[in-house]
Amino acid sequence: MQDVVARHVVWHPRTLKISQIPKKGLEYAFVSEDYIQLHQLVWCKDFMQDVVFGFLHGQEVSIYGFRYNPEHDPPLYLDKTRIMLNSYKDADFGSKVLVNLRDFLHQIEDRLKMARTVFEQVANAPHQYRRSGVFLLDSSKRWMKSPPMMSLYTLLLRTGLLHQIDGYFDQDRSWGNKDFQILKDCQRGIESIFQQGDRRLFFSNIKDNYPLRHGGMKTSLYTIHDGWGLTSFSKKNTKRTFPHWHRFDEDENLVRK
Repeated sequence: MQDVVARHVVWHPRTLKISQIPKKGLEYAFVSEDYIQLHQLVWCKDFMQDVVFGFLHGQEVSIYGFRYNPEHDPPLYLDKTRIMLNSYKDADFGSKVLVNLRDFLHQIEDRLKMARTVFEQVANAPHQYRRSGVFLLDSSKRWMKSPPMMSLYTLLLRTGLLHQIDGYFDQDRSWGNKDFQILKDCQRGIESIFQQGDRRLFFSNIKDNYPLRHGGMKTSLYTIHDGWGLTSFSKKNTKRTFPHWHRFDEDENLVRK
């Protein structure tokens, strides 16, 4: 296992009772350019696209007990997708991140012609996280460019922990049943991103992928959280709002036989 840089981070306290379907496993949080944690760690990955939306439009995010206010909380780092990860009950978390996940994510980033993620470790993690360790990932800003890309990225972080190091990323079959089923359900959307490329598929202006208004209505946080992620994109549920995202849908080669 390769050595990594140890980085000090200003920690955000766990103060909110957030309603989340996952209640164990991988937790996520954005970290600012000057290494300040933006918000409380969360198990539910969909809060991450909520933060992007809130920051882009200068709006407070308050949904399912989660909160992020760009007026008072640290700013989102738009030049990179900088995320903190931990799984505090997993004593093998460090090797899973630095070996399995790193190989998995780098393969996918190579496929997308994207800069490879840089992995670092948090040097000053609170006591309850010392067993597992807490890690920082500096990834391409392209992962934040749209809700489906943010949703895909956070799903890959979770599934990549169980990647078989001697295999290619799309041959893995060792993932947990739920995540493997999600990936199967999202095959069309993932293949579209891989074949067309995220830069071609989504709007070049990030705000156009997180619009403040759509269909004459103000965008609800619940729409961002529940309706614009990878699953909805894959099922074409986002086609009416974002026809631009779906202009290649008629390509019959999107789904591998």
